[in-house]
Amino acid sequence: MKKNKVAKIFVIASILFMIALCGIYGYRLIYYYRLEHPKVKQEQKQTLASRLIEPSNIVTSGDGLYQDNNTYYYKGIVSNNYIEYSGILWRIVRINQDQSITMISETPLTSMVFGYQTDKFEQSYAYKWLNEEFYNKLNNSKQYIVDTHYCVDTIESAEKISCNEQKTSKIAMMNIFEYLKASGSKSYLNSGKNFWTVNPSNGGKIWFINQKGLVTDESFSGSSYHSYGIKPMITIKGDLTITKGNGTIEEPLEFETKTDKELKNVSIGNYVNYSDQMWRIVDVNDFGIKIALDGYVKIKEEEVEKPFSTTSSNIYDIESSKNIGYYLNSTYYKTLKDQDYLVEYPFKISPYNNEQKYNYQVENYETVRAKIGLLQVTDLFIDDFSDYALMTPSEEGTVFTVLEDGRLYADMVNKELKIRPVVVLKESLKIKNGSGTQTDPFNLTV
Repeated sequence: MKKNKVAKIFVIASILFMIALCGIYGYRLIYYYRLEHPKVKQEQKQTLASRLIEPSNIVTSGDGLYQDNNTYYYKGIVSNNYIEYSGILWRIVRINQDQSITMISETPLTSMVFGYQTDKFEQSYAYKWLNEEFYNKLNNSKQYIVDTHYCVDTIESAEKISCNEQKTSKIAMMNIFEYLKASGSKSYLNSGKNFWTVNPSNGGKIWFINQKGLVTDESFSGSSYHSYGIKPMITIKGDLTITKGNGTIEEPLEFETKTDKELKNVSIGNYVNYSDQMWRIVDVNDFGIKIALDGYVKIKEEEVEKPFSTTSSNIYDIESSKNIGYYLNSTYYKTLKDQDYLVEYPFKISPYNNEQKYNYQVENYETVRAKIGLLQVTDLFIDDFSDYALMTPSEEGTVFTVLEDGRLYADMVNKELKIRPVVVLKESLKIKNGSGTQTDPFNLTV
């Protein structure tokens, strides 16, 4: 009896010992496995608004994001408010009370006359171009974009700024009140180029920001109207989910998912590698994908400069050997690889001057069909480079060129200028690889 009792105790003790031993070694096994195979913490997806207004982002002095009741705005020289949308780099201006996000393009996207004999933004060419043409070029604009609020007060002097009258539109431009609230010339909004605001001044003129970041209203002189940069201001929904980026220029915030492999579905602003050269998409239309060289024509790394015409003609002509159109569609065309990727395109050759009331949408205009053309007034990204000829005629004997500060200038046709050609790609082309950025352009295939 006593032996049986001892045997039972031994068995129970052995079982407890084995359980303890398994527990110790099991714990050690799990512990060291976790050390060698750490669990990857899944990053929680955030909306744009929630990321931007995190308490750690708010400042009360210096440069940064300020809180103003239930809204937030960026002030000074900030470097963390970059966002990329529809192939364009933007700067976030403010987070609104409903958490929608208002932003402005980093650089002017085109240059044009504000309007003809009007100082009202809603009646201007700028408004029409922004809300009828540019809006429809943006990716999923109806899905992402909501109305933008802006001040339209008539400002008598740069020392007396107000914001008492507000209006809304799908796309607007900067107003002086908001520009100065962000610290004006000492802020991220000073791009070093001339660009329009929406505010009229006395005498029917329009305020704009000059290349030094100063507010001025010299919008026309006599019957001659000035052409300055257009920096669109849009408002997107704040509940859009961030897909990548940290808000810096190297890694701007993004919310779009890019999966298309069809060239016809790509975005304006994307970059394409064609004929071993970098090009930028300026339009996607019924003819194909219109792209402009991201730079100038070069021969052995030397930039080519030629006059638009050696005669007095300011009309683009592919038949006359005295015209830039002939050079591009013969000599330069022969240097291009994959010529079968291109389509012939009806390039518009309508004058842009006081006689035409600076109307960029005249009903009756001529075209020239060509494989290679040039950029024109109101085309996107004409401000990316300067000192090259546009296809748009001005007054007799002159064509437009783009100055470094973003202004359009009517230059003589016989002046030697740099060349920035435009071609149109077939929409049936496929994207072989690349993400469409300047550092990783789309590579094409049939």
